[in-house]
Amino acid sequence: MAVSLKDIEKVISIVENNPDRIKNDYGDPGGLIDLSNQNHEIIIIGDLHGSIENLKAIVDHEDNRKKLKKNNLVLIIIGDGIHNDQVGQMLEMESSLLVLEEVFSLFIKYKDNIIYIRGNHDTFDSRLAKSAIKQGLEFKNHLIEHRGEAYVELVNKFFETLPVFVIGDGYAITHGGPVRHGATKAEIVNIVDNDDYYHQLIWNRIHEFRGTPSLKEYNEEDIRKMNKKMGLPEMTPFIVGHNPMWNTGDRTGIWKDILGFKNHYIIYSNIGTKGPYLLINDGEIKSKFAITG
Repeated sequence: MAVSLKDIEKVISIVENNPDRIKNDYGDPGGLIDLSNQNHEIIIIGDLHGSIENLKAIVDHEDNRKKLKKNNLVLIIIGDGIHNDQVGQMLEMESSLLVLEEVFSLFIKYKDNIIYIRGNHDTFDSRLAKSAIKQGLEFKNHLIEHRGEAYVELVNKFFETLPVFVIGDGYAITHGGPVRHGATKAEIVNIVDNDDYYHQLIWNRIHEFRGTPSLKEYNEEDIRKMNKKMGLPEMTPFIVGHNPMWNTGDRTGIWKDILGFKNHYIIYSNIGTKGPYLLINDGEIKSKFAITG
């Protein structure tokens, strides 16, 4: 059954009114959610890119759903739930719709215990392209055909109202990477005033090669500066998605301390992985896999 327009309006209200989301200088929902005063367990799901099977498997893994029901767990999706990224399947949009509506259902069931950080694919912008396929526009057209214009308008509002950064007791999370040279908590809260910082948090990638990083890349120093400017210990674990490191030969979807960047995690939960996610409990970060075999 399709999610109704009223349901999406409810989801938008939940996203905007999360009690841990700091208001910006205009009194609107800011770009930062601060869970520092929470004592819940945290699970972090990486880029799903249409993997409805992984999303459902992670939510139902071990006691995750039970803990959500009991308000003992916060589930954070790191962005890019949509747009199949498999070669030859990038025009396939039904899986994106399934993930989107499952995410909406999770918000309706578990409200503030669900957080979705905006990723670079969470858009209808025609400039978003992968392998020359304009996936943002393709998804928009798919939704118009199957759900209608009003539905598309509300989904776009959902995208636009999403936070871009989450901090807690012993972790910092965003989709792409830190702002180069760092950014303050106030600047992230007021991210609406800084298109460059907004773009960096969603699009930045790790600097993999020798030489000077490009304006689209971050290095370990940027992570340290980001943490410090945010008022966090410099070695706070920094968790992102966006940039899978398949070229390392590690196909698990979880990369820790990649390239020697200490306390840095990249998490990717797309099709082809075994439902990887991170569990944070009492300051310890564990790698988990919802699918065995």
